[in-house]
Amino acid sequence: MKKLNLLLIVIASIGGIYFSIEPIMNGNIYKTLICLSIIPVMLVPTILKKLFKLNLTPSVEFVYLIFVFFAHFLGSIVNFYHTVNNYDKIIHLASGTVTAFFALYSLINFKKYDHKSILFNVLFIIAFTLTVAVFWEFFEYFNDNLFGKDAQNVLTTGVDDTMKDMIAAFIGSILFNIMYIYEVKTGNTILINKFIKEVENK
Repeated sequence: MKKLNLLLIVIASIGGIYFSIEPIMNGNIYKTLICLSIIPVMLVPTILKKLFKLNLTPSVEFVYLIFVFFAHFLGSIVNFYHTVNNYDKIIHLASGTVTAFFALYSLINFKKYDHKSILFNVLFIIAFTLTVAVFWEFFEYFNDNLFGKDAQNVLTTGVDDTMKDMIAAFIGSILFNIMYIYEVKTGNTILINKFIKEVENK
């Protein structure tokens, strides 16, 4: 898993530098920043471990890195958001699942996770996911105003695109919780129970 994580970082970083060459030559600061920002974004787990001594498991890092690879590198840098139908909605759906994993990680890491408090865990995961989704839309709004862009597609859809993005994230969280409840109630270890055991034993 560690080698795969490193491979994702290397591919995304080299790719970001490669795709930044043309916008740099054309003086496109916005596109240049998007391309080069992939490097520090991919290094966030490493930075957190160094600065805050967080003991992130390889699985936690992988969940983060694979999402950033598809959302930032393929979506924004390679431009899948504009060339692949519904790619944006697929990523927002995935974001709900990814943030659900980090919500669960947060509960365990801060010693707030109780195997018996399923309802509390589910509500926390949903709240965490929706909070992240809302703050992401805040970021896109301020970014659009700062650079004069329209990542939220306000000019063509009004609030539809923003609402659909948040609904997609919510659905992703619900799908995660369905799997979580199933695994906890049945005792099966498919994905989430395996994740819980790895984080608890880190």
